[in-house]
Amino acid sequence: MLNTARALKGYKLRGLDGEIGTIEEFYFDDHHWTIRYLVANTGTWLMGRQVLISPYALVAVNKEEQYITVDLTKNRLRTVHP
Repeated sequence: MLNTARALKGYKLRGLDGEIGTIEEFYFDDHHWTIRYLVANTGTWLMGRQVLISPYALVAVNKEEQYITVDLTKNRLRTVHP
């Protein structure tokens, strides 16, 4: 299913071990016109930092409840974004 990036802004991100944060922005590859990364605001669990998430980590989109499931854990994000 095709979704616009604007429609996904503000969606919650759910990882394998709970909620990761919300989608704030997108980084685009302007040469190929594709989304390169999702920028997620982690809220309080990672001291309010923003993390980059590859679109390859996305598993499913739930439009009704406005969340996206990703194949990542909080520990993995903590390790990648110290």
